[in-house]
Amino acid sequence: MTEKVNDAYARTSVSRAFRSSVLAIGETRIIDAVIMAAFIIRLPVPGLGFLINDLAGLALIGIAAFRKPLRSLAGAYWYPALCAIILAYLGLNALAAGVEQSDINRGARILMMMVMGAFIASGRIDISSALKGFALALLVNVPLFYAGIAPDSYGGLLTGYLGDKNVAGLTYAVVTVLLLLIAERAWVRAAIVLVGGACVVLTDSRTSMAALAAALIWLVLARYLGPFWRMCLAALLYAGFIFAETNLSTAGNYATTREGSDALRERIDAASLEKTLAAPWNGYGLGEAVTKIAGDNWLYHNAYWGLITEGGYFLLIAFLALVALAGFQFLAKGPTSRDARIVEAASIVVLLCAFRLGEVFITQSAFIVIGIGVAIAARRNQAWEQERAAERVAEAVRLGSLMPVAKHTSF
Repeated sequence: MTEKVNDAYARTSVSRAFRSSVLAIGETRIIDAVIMAAFIIRLPVPGLGFLINDLAGLALIGIAAFRKPLRSLAGAYWYPALCAIILAYLGLNALAAGVEQSDINRGARILMMMVMGAFIASGRIDISSALKGFALALLVNVPLFYAGIAPDSYGGLLTGYLGDKNVAGLTYAVVTVLLLLIAERAWVRAAIVLVGGACVVLTDSRTSMAALAAALIWLVLARYLGPFWRMCLAALLYAGFIFAETNLSTAGNYATTREGSDALRERIDAASLEKTLAAPWNGYGLGEAVTKIAGDNWLYHNAYWGLITEGGYFLLIAFLALVALAGFQFLAKGPTSRDARIVEAASIVVLLCAFRLGEVFITQSAFIVIGIGVAIAARRNQAWEQERAAERVAEAVRLGSLMPVAKHTSF
């Protein structure tokens, strides 16, 4: 009986240590919370041309660079390796076609996102504190918007400092799922889902609403399914997402209030697909995921097509590999955890929103998900290696105790 109690206590201690190591190392870092709160402000800095949220990202990286890493990336070295391959590929691509300002600007942004993900994974950025600041800013954005203080750039739909309703929907959906990482009590998790879901609905982003619903269904059901049935569930969720996207556009008021907007989107999609299919194997270069309609340039409304246009199928596969390895823990060993399932759900939001939003994979939201996923994958692999090493030692001791001891004769 004592052994069972001790074993249960040990498992509980390991679980708590794992959660602490990934999500809440040390005390709350106010600076991380405050800077990440500025991630919601997608307004240009006067005179600089940078967005405030990008400047906040640079500031957070600059501060974190002087901190010691609190976690090893052993077991997840594929992340820096894959990032290096992507950057080298983009650099060679730019040199071959001629370096332009768009290559420098967008390349720098990609590098910044990758470094931020690495700093989150290594604990230089305290993700627990950062998520709290991010979530609080998103929450404050709502009353400021309806009070007329925060910008209204989409006809009364919730945008605020996020600037665009689809960006707002993506951000609220991803953060809603990720906040479940730091919520222990069931009623707190329920409140997070209700409030976050309500905010997504207020953005009126059909894509984000459908993606969040799919992520929550995955979070509830996937833990009970084996690999085959998880693939079946993924296929069903994708089919449901496409059905919701298609049918919500003609449901109720959408049929009249969004008719002109949807017609423009269809024209943008048709032109984007044509440009994507015509792209060479290595794409047209960074910053080329735009199309011209009626004399105006429009960003793609499909992030997958955007990556193909900018860097060919290689770039698309490389970014999908990042999401698969970090978000879905494809190479992680040992048992999964609730944290890993939450990151899977957040990754589903990213992947589904990318079908109807043009800039998803190279965003702060996406790389926050990737950074947390890398941390969890590394921790799982390290724990698995430690268990295997302990088993080998135990086996060696057992075999050693069974081997006959040679008798020595003194002369």
